[in-house]
Order: sequence, then C-alpha cells, then structure tokens
Amino acid sequence: MKLNLQPLGVSVSLEPSESVLSGLLRLGYQAPHSCRNGNCQRCVARLLSGRVSQFGVELTAGEVLSCQAELLEDSSLYWDELLAPGALPVVQLSCQVLDCQPLGGDVWRLELLAPAGALPRYHAGQYLLIERADGKKSAFSLASAPHQGRTLELHILAREESALSLLDELRHSGLARVQLPMGDVHLAQLPDGPLVLIAAGTGMAQMHSMLQHCLARGFAHPIHLYWGARRPEDFYSLPAWSDWQTQPNLHLHQVVSEPAGPEWRQALLHEAIRQDFPSLKGLHLYASGSPAMVYATLDALVEAGLEASQMQADVFAYAPRKT
Repeated sequence: MKLNLQPLGVSVSLEPSESVLSGLLRLGYQAPHSCRNGNCQRCVARLLSGRVSQFGVELTAGEVLSCQAELLEDSSLYWDELLAPGALPVVQLSCQVLDCQPLGGDVWRLELLAPAGALPRYHAGQYLLIERADGKKSAFSLASAPHQGRTLELHILAREESALSLLDELRHSGLARVQLPMGDVHLAQLPDGPLVLIAAGTGMAQMHSMLQHCLARGFAHPIHLYWGARRPEDFYSLPAWSDWQTQPNLHLHQVVSEPAGPEWRQALLHEAIRQDFPSLKGLHLYASGSPAMVYATLDALVEAGLEASQMQADVFAYAPRKT
C-alpha cells in the first residue's frame, strides 16, 4: 500500500502487516524513535487521510504511533522530523572566525571553525545560512568538503554593502552563527559516470566542495570543470588550483564572456561545453550561478541533446520557472 509523507512530499510502498516505522526504516528513512530506551511516543505522526490499525483499533485521523500503526489502505501522514534517505539533520552552530582573506576579484575566503565536539555534518555541494546581528540570514555555498572536519570554508563576493557589512560584522565579533546543512544538490552518492561541473563567479564555491570531495574519495571517472567570468580579472585565486592541474582525470576550463587576450578562451559556458562534447549522453552535470545563467545553460544544452534530468542546480529549487 502507498503512504504519502508530508512535508517531504514523497510516496513510499509498505508491505502488508508492516508497521509504518518498520517500513520506513527498511527503506532507509531516518525516523525518530526510542522504543528500546523506554521513551515512548517519539515516533508520533499525524494521520492526514486514509485508515490505519493501531492496537486493534481503526483510526482515520489524529496522532498515531508509527511503531504500531499498520496501513489498511493508501494513507497520508504528516511527520516533520522524518528525514529522507541520505538526508542530514539541520543544526545551528556558533563557529569561530579563523580567517578572512581576499582572493582577488572582490572575493573573500572566510574560514570558520565549528565547536569541539560538534563536527558539522554535510554533503559536498550543500550550503549554510549565516545569521546576522539583526536576525536576517544569508546563504553561502560551502567550499570545504566533509573530510575537512570542523573547518568550514566560504567564498563571499563583497561588492555590495550587505556583503561588506556582513564581513565587517564577522571580523569584529569573531563568531558566526550558522545553520547547516541546506540544499538538495550534493554528492552524497558519487555518480557512475563523467562529471561536468559548471560555475559562474563564486558559484565556484559549490564546485570546489564537490571537486575536493571527489579527489578525496578517489573518483575514477573524468571530471570537467567549467568556470566562467565576464573578464579575466573577475576570477579569484584558489590555493587548490595548482594541485588540481596535476590530477590526471581532471580537466580545467576557464572561459570569459567578454573579449580578452589570445590566452583566454572566449565563450559562454554552454558554448564551451558544446564545443568540447559532441555528445552529451552519459554526463552528470551540476551548475551553480545566477538563475539566468543556469537556465540559459540548461536550455542550450537540452537543445544540443541533453536530457534535462542530467543537470542539477540549486536554482531549480529556489528560483523555479513559472509554468
């Protein structure tokens, strides 16, 4: 029978006479429960529709104990603490500001240190939120990779007053209140095929995390990194770049959209990719940049034969197209 789960917005199939909790655990979901520790009712969920049997009683609404509830028909539950397979719980941390250094192109590398005993858990490619003194939150991609432990790295473009004031605030206080991990575009599972990473500007931060993770995990397939900017001076320095150039399966492409010297490749990102790949079949693409850039890249590559499902980007979630 089918069980619809909210607010995750997914449906799963459970076996006959299988409790909701047992079925979800079997499928890899992370469900709060503490039956063996005598802490009952940790697995409570709310029945939105359908019918379940619990302790021999039929229920059609209200709270149910998922460890006891069995579906009698297709049903829907609301369980806000339930995590999908591979998902990580969102936590709040007060991190020490270790360093804040300019990288060029008005970009700053911010390094944070999570508290001892509070190892940050995230997947390569996810982002965090920094809380400002006024309570507002700003989102930044994590440039660090999970194997780097307590150290978190961000690349912040500081041209506008809001970003400049945030850096001043962090340097003055020495602390950053963060919330992580955020985002569904990540490498919790490495793909079985070539990777194409597409970054515009500080979209490189997300790709930096993914690349470092792939290298640490010994990813064997080819990786192509396309990093785009308007002009050469808009690129910023990456300490890892020289090491990346020595990796046999890693191919680095820097492209500029405005005319520059002969040593620079002038193209739009999607043009460079189409030039390099006569066939886009079998590629796994990840893109990070402005919504306009990401959608223009997607449309051009789909026109060239890409299946839209081959590309992932956070833009698709926070700036969906109107249908």
